[in-house]
Amino acid sequence: MPEWSDESEQRESSQATSEELHDSEALGEPVVAPSAPNFFILGAGRCGTTSLAGQLRRHPDVFIPEIKEPSFFASSWQWVRDPGRYVDLYADAGGRTRLGDASHLYLEDPKSPDILRAFFPDARFILMFRNPADRALALYAQMVEWGYELKPTFEAGLAAEDRRYRSERFRRNCPHSFWNFMYFRSGLFGEQVARYLEHWPRERFYATTMYEYLDDPSRVIREICDHLGVEQCDLGEVPHSGASKGTRSRYAQYVERRWMRPLMRRNVPGVASARDRLLSWNRAADRPRLSEATRADLIERFSPDLDRLTCLIGVDVLAREQESRR
Repeated sequence: MPEWSDESEQRESSQATSEELHDSEALGEPVVAPSAPNFFILGAGRCGTTSLAGQLRRHPDVFIPEIKEPSFFASSWQWVRDPGRYVDLYADAGGRTRLGDASHLYLEDPKSPDILRAFFPDARFILMFRNPADRALALYAQMVEWGYELKPTFEAGLAAEDRRYRSERFRRNCPHSFWNFMYFRSGLFGEQVARYLEHWPRERFYATTMYEYLDDPSRVIREICDHLGVEQCDLGEVPHSGASKGTRSRYAQYVERRWMRPLMRRNVPGVASARDRLLSWNRAADRPRLSEATRADLIERFSPDLDRLTCLIGVDVLAREQESRR
């Protein structure tokens, strides 16, 4: 089966209008557009940000839309592309003072820092990381589960990355976020953070790891509340967001996404029940696993960038992972 040769699934990129959506003093009350975000959970993806966003939604002064990752200010792929629809995401914010956008693609997309700087010069940011080798495997598992990745193993997907990265055809026909197929490149946290530090001072960023969040969520939430300038609150237990499931057949998952979902949207009789049976059968498998050799090789490849991250923002991801395991 050819890789993403169907032009009909191509997503056209749209850019935000030049009208300024947000103009505020420091982290004070938004002046021009109260229904626009003033903080961003940048990611990284597959590092616990879905659970974090779910927990922060419980805070009476914080609003994060139910569409967690609109990705409107990304250049490579957008879940929400219409400016009016993006503004509407915040229509129910009420009197809450901290409005968030939790799109991890903003961290990976090289153009997003410039775009966000143009609209949100006074924004604050939240970052959460994990071992990028484990995160790369989790991303691959997610893409298989969603029916986008047809490579039979994580190693095969990793081996295809350089070719995919250089291929204009792959970028043009990519049916989902291009960066979700970049299992190595999307985990270069130091490089990604450096792009943001060109536009905002270090104090605008709160950075932690998934390990600290899961080990001591109360402390992390307290620090985030301080960072956002909202009152301390008990936000309850960390919400369970669910890891990617294993699949018996990646091609069955492709069929579900490529043909069954469109037929369901057209209300074709019998498709919904057939899809449910297919998904139930296809989930009965172990998740992809990372061999020790592949993991060690990836950590070695990531090490210079992780050192850069530590120098830039003071987070030693591998050390905090080891502390969590003790």
